[in-house]
Amino acid sequence: MATMIPARIDDNAPNSEKRVFDLLECDPDTDDWIALHSLGLSKRPTGPYGEIDFVVIVPGKGIVCLEVKGGRVSCNGGLWQTMDRSGNIHRLKSPFIQARDSMFALKNWIADHFGRGAPEERCPIGYAVIFPDVACPPVNPEFERSEAIDYHDLQGPISRSILRFATQRLESLQPYKDASLPTPSEAKSVKNSLRPDFDRVVSRSVYLDRNKEKLLCLSEEQYERLDELEANPRCLFSGPAGTGKTLLALEYARRADRAGQNTLFVCFNRLLARWIKRQTENTVITADTWHEVVRQSIMRSSSAIEFQKQQDEAFQSRDGKRIRELFDEIYPFYGELALEELGASFDTLVIDEAQDILGVPPRLDYLNRALRGGLAGGRWAIFGDFMRQALYNDAKPMDPVSALSPYNNGRFTIAGLTRNFRNTQHIARRTAAVTGFDTLPFKLSEEQGIPVEHKYWRTPGQQVKLLTDEVEKLLGKGVSAQDVALLSPSGKDKSSLAEIESIAGLPIVDMTDRENDLTDGPTIKFSTIHSFKGLESPVVFIIDIDWVEDDRSESLLYVGMTRAQSVLTLMINQKVRRSVESRLQAARKWIQN
Repeated sequence: MATMIPARIDDNAPNSEKRVFDLLECDPDTDDWIALHSLGLSKRPTGPYGEIDFVVIVPGKGIVCLEVKGGRVSCNGGLWQTMDRSGNIHRLKSPFIQARDSMFALKNWIADHFGRGAPEERCPIGYAVIFPDVACPPVNPEFERSEAIDYHDLQGPISRSILRFATQRLESLQPYKDASLPTPSEAKSVKNSLRPDFDRVVSRSVYLDRNKEKLLCLSEEQYERLDELEANPRCLFSGPAGTGKTLLALEYARRADRAGQNTLFVCFNRLLARWIKRQTENTVITADTWHEVVRQSIMRSSSAIEFQKQQDEAFQSRDGKRIRELFDEIYPFYGELALEELGASFDTLVIDEAQDILGVPPRLDYLNRALRGGLAGGRWAIFGDFMRQALYNDAKPMDPVSALSPYNNGRFTIAGLTRNFRNTQHIARRTAAVTGFDTLPFKLSEEQGIPVEHKYWRTPGQQVKLLTDEVEKLLGKGVSAQDVALLSPSGKDKSSLAEIESIAGLPIVDMTDRENDLTDGPTIKFSTIHSFKGLESPVVFIIDIDWVEDDRSESLLYVGMTRAQSVLTLMINQKVRRSVESRLQAARKWIQN
């Protein structure tokens, strides 16, 4: 049996070619042969583009280009034509001239690829035409009988007809008297040059870099929304994950800064704030988390010493309840005292990931006091996803208009962002399906991307093994370690990686425990889903998935999955596999469109 490349013939291939494919594959005398079906040609002697139906490499004999002409064949007045089984007539160039042109194109390519005089270039090469449904046309000066294989010839093994051709014609066609015959290694070398195996995966390649570049550019829709901001001093933006809210907020803050406005850019997430601070380091924008902004104002007030004492005592106690009271009660209390003393200091307020701030009145109270004119008369832009990303407010949808109404009475513009620019279509569709949406919550990006992977595990140890294998596979194919993020619903000490210090030979860096995420040498990022909210990574693994049913788990998965720009893998506990697959089944109509 010959080695067929590809191993299976396409269902849309002509029946005549399917028959020849089967004959080559099943002939017991073709064990060491290599047969390439439908080899494309970028150029031929008579013009660009072409195709060879079969290229057969026969060790010890040479290379044969086969042109297959099925159905009824006729030639009238020197014009060839065929009739298929449906009675349709097709005019064509002489199949022998067509096969000859393809042979010379292939011969020239091999010479250019291997170099003149190389063993592969000196292999005999010729052509033949197969008529699987009819007898051989009358022999004439255009071809010799050995160059035609007809219906009667195919009653015996196809190898016999090809070897007959090889014996009678190959040597006479060669320019070298001492033309070498292909050894098995030379046959493999020719095959690898004509149809090489390769695997181009996402890495720091055009694919990943293209997605990164898209993230750094505002879209036409986003610029339209920015124009709305220019015309309205107060604007609330609502949009699903990946619609560019943070980029738009950054551009708005930069414009305010260039206009001489004392600008505050605030969010709730520490890692997001760290990224925003780097993006605004060449400006005078104040950018930080809500808690850090409040703490800094307190430390400039006369309450600094008293506040510092209470903060130190709470941290030293390591009591979760006291620490929560510190952030939820003590920070707002001393923050308002500081503002009463210092007064409002900001001309423009920008809030990103606002669903984590608007739902807690003390947080909004402070910002209302810090902005000149307050939320009722000051200049502000607020951005949030108020449906699925309120992880710090019981993960339930919130009404931002109701949250703002005590301060503003609705005197602001409401605008929406609808197109997902961060995630590929595969990631966006899978996210919506797994997290319980009935329809897509956003318009899709143009990039279809790579299918989302599901890896199922039964024990934490098995999950770590699967994760290690997948990370090693990506790194081995050129993916940069800095493009990989491991996200878990739990802190590292409670995750499957609690006792694991490295993956694929690289140290794991817990982003939630570090003051500085800049490290020397390649590392693999770990973060809780909470802490990574607002950020993104080219490659994301969501690990420790052992829940999917309730609102909180759906919100966590939604946030985690939408962090992935290009490649997403879900590490799912086997016990919830049926639930995940039932969701995919329910969404099958729109998840595949």
